Amino acid sequence: MLNEKRLWEYPSQLLGRLRGRGLAWAALALGLLILMALALRMVSGVLRRDEVWARIQRDKVLRVGMDASFPPFETVDAEGRFSGLDVDLATELGRRWGVEVRFVNVSFDGLYDALKMDKFDLIISALPYDRTQTRDLLYSPSYFNAGQVLLVRGDDLRLRSFDDLEGKTVAVELGSEAHQLVRRLARDKGMHLEILAEREPEQTVALLRQGKADALVCDRVTAYAYMRDTDDLRLVGPPLTDEPYVIAARADAPILMEQVTRALEEWRANGLLDELLRKWL
Repeated sequence: MLNEKRLWEYPSQLLGRLRGRGLAWAALALGLLILMALALRMVSGVLRRDEVWARIQRDKVLRVGMDASFPPFETVDAEGRFSGLDVDLATELGRRWGVEVRFVNVSFDGLYDALKMDKFDLIISALPYDRTQTRDLLYSPSYFNAGQVLLVRGDDLRLRSFDDLEGKTVAVELGSEAHQLVRRLARDKGMHLEILAEREPEQTVALLRQGKADALVCDRVTAYAYMRDTDDLRLVGPPLTDEPYVIAARADAPILMEQVTRALEEWRANGLLDELLRKWL
């Protein structure tokens, strides 16, 4: 016959064993979680390594690539002196980090390849954002919007936005982005306006100044160039399109790009970026 006392003790012993095993499994699971956390931290540390930033800090040299043929953003004189908005941005980065800035002049089409070949650390060269490059490169926030804008005569107070061009005449460069944009906006908005398309950009601004056109649509860089010549023109309304100019670094330089982004954000907040834009544009 079964011992009645042992029969009653068996469930409690079984529960004790299960409880012991449960604690063991819990301890094992906790240990695995700790190991996983440490492993993730180590992997994160490896991924966060930035040899480019480490070299800049060690050698005290920042190498900046640009195509110095696009004033007022970048140009170089016969004696090799660089100047322009992008040059000032790079110089401010060097001052901020306490390093020397060395400029490398490369044709615009070769900038990306030269960056990937480690010819320099950053591209600062009126560089439009290119989402097709985001797998291999890191981009900063925009520091200038070079999109299409609306330019009018300074004494014409009737026009405040593109919508005010109903029944008016708009000058554009023939076949340009501005030409296509004005046609599309007029069609989409159901507006009736006359488009004067000229082969040469100088002809378009001449039409505006002569009163033969009520407005001119062009990119923002060109608009600023026209306004530098005389004070009889002004911009109205927000940009009609966005073409952000950005700074680029290789994908393996995340800390460097973080530092660039932090600098641009601070300069936008404290007014330094606006000061440089006014100086050159």
